Amino acid sequence: MNALEDALAQLQRGELVIHPTETVYGIGGFLDDAPMARLRRIKDRPGGGFVVLIPSAGFVRDLLGTTGHLFARAFWPGPLTLVLEDPEDRFHPAAKAADGSVAVRVPGHPVTLELLEAARRPITSTSANPPGGAPARTVAAARDAGRAMGAELFALEGGALPGGAPSTLVRLAPGGPEVIRAGSADPARLSDAIRLAQSSGSAGSSRGFHVTFVCTGNTCRSPMAEVIARRLIARQGLSRVTVGSAGTAALPGGPASEGACTVVKEAGLDLDRHRSAVLTRELVTRSDLVLCMDTHHLLRARELGARGDCRLLSEMAGGEGVVQDPFGGSGDRYRATFAELEELVAAALAALARQTENQE
Repeated sequence: MNALEDALAQLQRGELVIHPTETVYGIGGFLDDAPMARLRRIKDRPGGGFVVLIPSAGFVRDLLGTTGHLFARAFWPGPLTLVLEDPEDRFHPAAKAADGSVAVRVPGHPVTLELLEAARRPITSTSANPPGGAPARTVAAARDAGRAMGAELFALEGGALPGGAPSTLVRLAPGGPEVIRAGSADPARLSDAIRLAQSSGSAGSSRGFHVTFVCTGNTCRSPMAEVIARRLIARQGLSRVTVGSAGTAALPGGPASEGACTVVKEAGLDLDRHRSAVLTRELVTRSDLVLCMDTHHLLRARELGARGDCRLLSEMAGGEGVVQDPFGGSGDRYRATFAELEELVAAALAALARQTENQE
């Protein structure tokens, strides 16, 4: 068996496993009595309450509501946890908070997401460290932490993780979304989602439209396109549109490249809080429009089952060709790419505005 099959077998036997997240390693198991009791014991958490990782937004479709779907489309897979009501007690009581709510998210690390998709069941996730200890950024540190808590645990390798803030926590309250823990989710994207949720609430059945820009590492072209698009959306009043970005070969949680950060700062924009994300099946299928920098990104998005509109950015802008990768190039190379993206993104958003107007 390979590592993924081994991990799945451990879960099916009621064991806990160490798994990677976008920032640090976590410990989790199925939401059954035995693994939940063991997790509460080793984490010294008699009251329970754990983040629950789910394989897709569809697993909690009926609990999300309009606002929840907006946030899921903008962030999942990724570092945003939604606190949901669970009136029918679908989730194990030990996984829920004292008020009966449950905190769920679709993880952005491809290894753990693949495990969840294979299991077709949720698992708990809590940081792999003793209470008060430093979170584990490597498998070795996570195993050592497990031993310190009296548990010898199977571990899924996800490489050295970047660390940093935990996932952002948002409660879907009756009066609107409430950020109850600031975390690693991009604050600009979070503001977009809150704005769209408020707009949708006032417009009744208004539905958001989510665009995902795609490149290879999600450190240069696609994050630059994302921040360019966000500024244009604000200027043009495209209140229904949210944007994100991902990479076909991204390392989860990595920063934008130095060159990209420099040129966007020169333009009055900011990529300091950007963290790279992998293009996944969940992300592709939940996007209304996927705009790719090159043909191999387009092929990968289609392989992942893109159901909405999926095309080259240049095509959406009314032209042809690809956007070349500036990674490793000079400052002038980055500036040229940024200028090209400004033109293409502006034309693409104009085309999108015309398209959505015709559909209304």
